[in-house]
Amino acid sequence: MDQWLSQLAYNTPYFVVIGVILLSGLGLPLPEDIPLLLAGYLAGQGYVNGWIMFPACLLAILGADLTLYILGRRYGHHVPKLPLIRRYLTAQRLAKAEYELLRYGGKFIFVARFMPGLRAPAMFAAGVFKVPAWKFLSYDGAAALVSVPLILGLGYVFCNQIELAKEWIKNGQLTAAIAAVLLVSVLIAMRYWYRRKRPAKS
Repeated sequence: MDQWLSQLAYNTPYFVVIGVILLSGLGLPLPEDIPLLLAGYLAGQGYVNGWIMFPACLLAILGADLTLYILGRRYGHHVPKLPLIRRYLTAQRLAKAEYELLRYGGKFIFVARFMPGLRAPAMFAAGVFKVPAWKFLSYDGAAALVSVPLILGLGYVFCNQIELAKEWIKNGQLTAAIAAVLLVSVLIAMRYWYRRKRPAKS
């Protein structure tokens, strides 16, 4: 019994961080950056194994996003009417996410990961419009592979300067969002230019 309790206490930080990430991704009014920062801090202080915490956080984030995607794909616009979900999947946010998704396709899923207000609506809208699962996971996973190591790494490196790390996250997230938007804009411009230059088929 004592050994079991000891093992439970040892693994508690993992359970807490992963649980908060899942709840955050599904509507808890707390940015997922906070538990990621905490995870990096705990790893930096030696309370958890970073090589275990990183993939666990990544899987939790992708799991929450995939849950929203599946809900959207299976139940469509009926889900936002539920009391616990309609608070953050508002009609206005969903309409904006749907517009951007139809306009930019999978690239919007990548950009939305860096935009907290549109993150959940974008994942849900991807399901509603039945974006192929492989495509959804490719764009969402690529974005997560940028944001998760960045924030976890900041928490780890600045584990003794937590306030400074918070400021870096705020600025870094904004920079990442701007860079992602610019990248998408360039890709769209190049695609438009290519179509204009390509001779029309007779």
